[in-house]
Amino acid sequence: MSDHLSLMAIYAHPDDEQGVSGSFAKYARQGVNTTIICGTRGEVGEIAPGVDATPETLGQVREAEMRCAAAKIGLRHLYMFEYRDSGMVGTPENNDERCLHQADLIEVAEKVTRIVREQKPQVMITFDAWGGYGHPDHIQMHKAALLAFWLAGDARAFPEHLKQGLETWTPQKLYFNVWPRTRFTAYMEYLQKEGKEIPEWMVGFGQRALPDEVITTRVDVSEFAKLKLESLQCHASQLGPNTIFSQIPREVWLSMATRETFMLAESRMGRASDETDLFEGIVQEGKE
Repeated sequence: MSDHLSLMAIYAHPDDEQGVSGSFAKYARQGVNTTIICGTRGEVGEIAPGVDATPETLGQVREAEMRCAAAKIGLRHLYMFEYRDSGMVGTPENNDERCLHQADLIEVAEKVTRIVREQKPQVMITFDAWGGYGHPDHIQMHKAALLAFWLAGDARAFPEHLKQGLETWTPQKLYFNVWPRTRFTAYMEYLQKEGKEIPEWMVGFGQRALPDEVITTRVDVSEFAKLKLESLQCHASQLGPNTIFSQIPREVWLSMATRETFMLAESRMGRASDETDLFEGIVQEGKE
């Protein structure tokens, strides 16, 4: 692979990238241009015990954690938007005029489209339509990524970009980073076996995971499992004792981190199944 290939993920919070950290590490080492967009700094989340952060400083702390994680996986470009974390559905933070949930969708899509035109990804990755588990920020970034996928190649969309020297760019594939139900079944079976309580969020997440047969793409990242764990550990403010990562032993977590799964959601190249490479079928510029 080469610098002609470009991969981009569009997410909402620091640590959202962990579902693709192995793939990004893998492709970065093959010379692919790698970019992650993070819509907020995760200011509203809970703070893990022992972390030197307050509600006032949490955004700064989580940005630093995100930069730590990005450095671990060898990411080339990290963009942090200035929107505030919206919190979970129904919380007061949803109504904060500064939050991503309240932001104008076309404004967010313009920001994403600009970066698509700058970094020229053939492959884009984002959340599914439910944002994995219904988080308002996840859903907003999903919508913005979907709009950018279709608008970046259209000169009528955000023409000010072209006046500023950017060119249109047409991505070839848009993937949703999704999880097969069997993965969460394995998590829950382990916790039950150990006599540990299954967190409510995990039950909900497991219910919203997708049937294995709709997974189109499975990327082997076993070589990077330990690096994935190191990258995850950068997000110390989110690794409290009640999180799944704190409850599952290292060796079990590593065995579950050897593969990352995707659903090809939009494609200008036709449908696909049983892929093992996000760039499958994409021809590099200047090569047959």
